[in-house]
Amino acid sequence: MTDAEPQPTAPEPDSGPGRSARLVILLAVIAVFAAIVLIKVLSAPEAGPSAPGAAASLTSVHNDAVADYGAALEAGKPIYVLFHSLTCVPCVEISSVADTVLPEYAGTVTFVNAITDDPSGRQLSADFSFQYIPTSFFLEADGTIADTHTGALTADEMRTYLDTLVAQ
Repeated sequence: MTDAEPQPTAPEPDSGPGRSARLVILLAVIAVFAAIVLIKVLSAPEAGPSAPGAAASLTSVHNDAVADYGAALEAGKPIYVLFHSLTCVPCVEISSVADTVLPEYAGTVTFVNAITDDPSGRQLSADFSFQYIPTSFFLEADGTIADTHTGALTADEMRTYLDTLVAQ
């Protein structure tokens, strides 16, 4: 090699205002992403019982609604069938009410949880006539429909339906 030939040089590190601007943009994107994840995590409903030993929600359990309905008919007690999803606002409202009220009727009314997003909930829905969820069916012990309600219910309204059902 002679002195006349150019020597390879290492590229100079990127410096100056361009690098600083890219770094600020990258940090801003990371901060926004972290904020979105944090908001989603904090606003998501709990996936399970809130405390050790706490019972799972009656209405959030993915079950075989068809089998539960058959067992309810065999039990010979009045039946409350709730068709709902875990995502629509009125469904979440009535689920919360049902989780509060139904333990008061344990042993008196058989509850059938039919999540319409699950295959068994969809299959059971073919045996009932309704258009919207949530829909509640209050059935006599033999499976005869005593009453129905579409939409959310307050705790007092649900108790009224269930008390009327039990009294029949």
